[in-house]
Amino acid sequence: MKEITRGTLAIVRASAIALLTVAGLFAFSGETRIGFGLTPKLQDIAPSPPYVSPAPDKLDFGNQVVRRTSAAKRITVKNTGGKPLYIDSIELGGDNPNSFTIVKDTCTGATVDQNKACIVDVTFTPSGTGGRNARLRLNDNALDSPQRLRLKGNGINSNDVAPF
Repeated sequence: MKEITRGTLAIVRASAIALLTVAGLFAFSGETRIGFGLTPKLQDIAPSPPYVSPAPDKLDFGNQVVRRTSAAKRITVKNTGGKPLYIDSIELGGDNPNSFTIVKDTCTGATVDQNKACIVDVTFTPSGTGGRNARLRLNDNALDSPQRLRLKGNGINSNDVAPF
């Protein structure tokens, strides 16, 4: 067995630090390492583009008496990207857009910062019996714009409602 001297220990330590540094596992203070041999500074890493994360991603109003307005349902539109999200407009479209109404909208014309949100409240007023479908369209600066959220409900006669 070979004796470990102070000089041998220093070489072993220097070799281990060199190996960890080359492998990208060891960084000196103030440095960020990503992958093999890359040492960008934090300010050099570009933030991700804005990204829309609606919750929920669809609304189902269920059964609603014809010509009676439902309670409002809320969609929270969150920016989960790294840059500000600008929402130009929110529109109703699809098969039966007149059966749905946007009653509150804090998103249109808003700039939503990272991890912040705005809201859209929608009601359902069926004009006739049967299924009604529409789309809520968000026009914004996200890469996957426009986003479309499904809205649906079913119009029923007041006779179809069970008494209390």
